[in-house]
Amino acid sequence: MDLLLWLRNGQAAAERLATSQPSVSRRVNHVAQVFGLQLYKSKGEWLVDGDGGLLAQERRVHQLYRWHNGHPLRLEAQGYSGPLFCPGLSTDWIQGNFDFFEVHTPMRHLREGVIDAWIGTYPDLPDAEDLELVCVHLTRYPIHLVVLDGHPLLDLGASISLDQVRRYPFFPLADGAFPQAQAQFEALQLWSSASPVEDWQLVPSDPLSVAPATVFTMGHFGAKRVTLPVEIPMVSGDSLVVRREFAEHPRLQALLEHLRHRAMELAATTPEVTCC
Repeated sequence: MDLLLWLRNGQAAAERLATSQPSVSRRVNHVAQVFGLQLYKSKGEWLVDGDGGLLAQERRVHQLYRWHNGHPLRLEAQGYSGPLFCPGLSTDWIQGNFDFFEVHTPMRHLREGVIDAWIGTYPDLPDAEDLELVCVHLTRYPIHLVVLDGHPLLDLGASISLDQVRRYPFFPLADGAFPQAQAQFEALQLWSSASPVEDWQLVPSDPLSVAPATVFTMGHFGAKRVTLPVEIPMVSGDSLVVRREFAEHPRLQALLEHLRHRAMELAATTPEVTCC
């Protein structure tokens, strides 16, 4: 059931379990009956309705069993981070779909024990005082403002100012999807509320919009984007997030060794990237 909640797709859960989709459905229905719960789907996410107290305790037992008895652990990553960091990863980890375009769901799964680790995107991470979760920072790189090739702002050349950029609509990101980054954009007077973006093929309807991008997300736009020659005081990056109790576990340290090695490779081949 937790694989279905995490991966949001019965076929994907069946593939991870090396079984059939009907088998997954039967098992999920049985678990829901045992715990007296109802599963329903809202905005693409499977949610559980009912008293989840016993389920939470059962998840706790299952997660401890995974960590301490060599069973595969569950790793999610934010969009582009999965393909960047997970190639060559040990089969000790089951990889997610890497298709969340918000931070609340994967963070909830991590807190509830549905998944075991998450590669999140800075700055939308738990703070240092979080009692449950701890972050291990991997990389940092600047956030740029980009526009379609041929955009009128490009005619201004190096003389462009942020005030001139603000005259154009900002890329339609979903309100609250990345709250800490959104707050920074709002402080720069660049934010405009819009409906959610459905996937990483980011194609805004307004060709005059200005979009945020990093060296790793430029390729996800549907058409060629050009970086504006104006800097903003914002950075992004990748960080591993895990429950505090597992931060020193040998299996977590083995994962970190892989991720840090990959971060160093990215820094060596991409000038904008620095290792933390």
